[in-house]
Amino acid sequence: MRVTINGAFLSWGMQGIVRYARELVGALDDVLDEDDDVELAVDGEAHDVPEYARISVRRVGRLSGIAWEQIDLAAYMLTHSDRLLLNLCNVAPIVSRPGMTTIHDVMYRTCPESYTTMRSRVSRVWHCAMYELLTRRERAILTVSEFSKGELERIYPHVKGKVCVVPNAWQHVQAYREAQDWQQRYPYLASGDFFFSLATRARHKNGRWVFEVARKNPQLTFAVAGGSYDAGEQDVPSNVHLLGFVTDEDACALIRHCRAFLYPSLYEGFGLPPLEALALGAQVVSSNATSLPEVLGNAVHYIDPTNFDVDLNGILSQEVGSACDALGRYSWEKSSRMLEDALRAQQ
Repeated sequence: MRVTINGAFLSWGMQGIVRYARELVGALDDVLDEDDDVELAVDGEAHDVPEYARISVRRVGRLSGIAWEQIDLAAYMLTHSDRLLLNLCNVAPIVSRPGMTTIHDVMYRTCPESYTTMRSRVSRVWHCAMYELLTRRERAILTVSEFSKGELERIYPHVKGKVCVVPNAWQHVQAYREAQDWQQRYPYLASGDFFFSLATRARHKNGRWVFEVARKNPQLTFAVAGGSYDAGEQDVPSNVHLLGFVTDEDACALIRHCRAFLYPSLYEGFGLPPLEALALGAQVVSSNATSLPEVLGNAVHYIDPTNFDVDLNGILSQEVGSACDALGRYSWEKSSRMLEDALRAQQ
């Protein structure tokens, strides 16, 4: 294979699609043959660049950010016509020969109400235009679940026949270290006696569900982490503790010591956080919407994310399947081999 991987994600902060790209490239490095020619193209601001056994790292151009991707990377690929460009994070150079791109979900099309700021609306317009281009141009489109594949084919019928599923996985959480002093920072949270959620203001993440359920259950304690919320929020029930941004170490501790991890999202292309929570040993209460039942199987407790009249303790008293059933379906090694097969099919 002669493949160039778009490494723009190495200049971004950690988020779900960045995790996917980092872990998948690392796992792909383990399955390549010695005669494969695979490189990771990065800009000058790329940080924490891993060392690979078979994948080489190439610094390309002098720009950074979107300009690097759309100008420097595009120019590089146009002068290396024998290489296939692999993009793992929803976007690609506009001027490029057909390659392969991962579109994680089509939320920009299906959930316009989630984009309320000027910046997010511009991002939505950009991504919608990009998806229209990529679904027509690329040799193959990757996505992360059968649900997302179905959504892509529903919204972009012309993409049928060239969508491959290469899912997320969870093994990276095995490297997480639990903060041993977490209760010193959160003394109002008793181990095993609070419900924990990661949330943003985006409407599809449905943080409102946690607030409304907390309001109806004042005897229970809830903790919500996420940079979008802080202690100054108005109209938040007194039994909800807004933690703001938390470190990975604190998040690991909070997930391991909560009564249950809550994930009431209205729309997910995959839904990695509840799978990570299962891997860390938490009970999970999840929305029954979109991709989540596909990913989580019978290992979690499901709720209707539009219904606020729930008895959480009653829900948790019901039996569910083993977390191993869900976790066993996903690994970065399995996903890397799916990616390898998809790449070889295009060479």
